[in-house]
Amino acid sequence: MRYKITPKAILIPTISLFLICIVVTAALALTNNVTAEKIAANEQQSKEESMLTVCPEAKTFEDVIPDVMYKGLDDSGNAVGYAIATVTQGYGGQVYVMTGINNGEIVAVDVFYNDDETPGLGKNTSNASFRDQYKGLSVDQEIVVSKDAGSGNAQTVDAVTSATISSRAVTKAVNEAIQIYNENVSSDSSVSVTGGADDSNITAKEGE
Repeated sequence: MRYKITPKAILIPTISLFLICIVVTAALALTNNVTAEKIAANEQQSKEESMLTVCPEAKTFEDVIPDVMYKGLDDSGNAVGYAIATVTQGYGGQVYVMTGINNGEIVAVDVFYNDDETPGLGKNTSNASFRDQYKGLSVDQEIVVSKDAGSGNAQTVDAVTSATISSRAVTKAVNEAIQIYNENVSSDSSVSVTGGADDSNITAKEGE
């Protein structure tokens, strides 16, 4: 028995498939929009909390460099410090650092990692025991991990055990924040801060 293919037999499934595609696409677009907004809101909240962590006396913040540098203000509108966001490459992914600076000294440092960073090793640089080493250090000298310190004048921090690369990455991010501060706030803009030891040639086989 032979079946006769009619235009109606072709049209109905085609229209049905087309409508299904439209519904699925719309649902995906709506889900993506809702998810993106939630992610953006969470990131904004985390950023604001980090800014308050490194600039605790601030009541409000104003942009100095959008998405990078923020001036902390008290209730009277007086500057009480700066929060500076920098990003460097860690052992397994990017390292996000918020550095608070006031009157030429580091107030506090806050550290975040993406999910690629080595659990329990590199991420230990986000612990207060490591971050607190930066408190009180001056913007007039570079900071280096102690094992990289040479004979020159440099401020040092001790690396987290088995996490030297990540410790250098955080230190580099803090140095970049210092440079941004010196270029935009410090009266002595001639101060040039590098990232400390160059770890660009360090391979994975060397580990942390």
